[in-house]
Amino acid sequence: MHKLLFWVTIYTLMLAFSQIMLKLGLTKVGAISARHLKDLPLILLHLAQNSYVVFGTLLMASSYFLWLAILSWFKLSLAFPMTALGFIFVALLSYFMLGERLLWHNYLGIGFIALGIFLLLFKNV
Repeated sequence: MHKLLFWVTIYTLMLAFSQIMLKLGLTKVGAISARHLKDLPLILLHLAQNSYVVFGTLLMASSYFLWLAILSWFKLSLAFPMTALGFIFVALLSYFMLGERLLWHNYLGIGFIALGIFLLLFKNV
């Protein structure tokens, strides 16, 4: 179980950090709006020139391959519920890296998610 927790934690941290990188990049790029299909190449060019977006995309792609390994090592019914850790990591990283506020109900939600993961995995620990 410790190996599962370790690898799923690494996976969810990679995903959460990729989301932070994408958000940082899109903050610099600005809102994406493609009203016509001909706008798409220009949008893709702007995104490809932003190092945050590129790094976030590469990190997300890398996490996919780690997830494939995790699925080959562990039962899906154990591994998948633990990916809810990503919600916790995104909230905390958003607070620390993006300066987003967490209110009391955010902390309560984080607690419920953690409790839910524990209850789902309780018999398997």
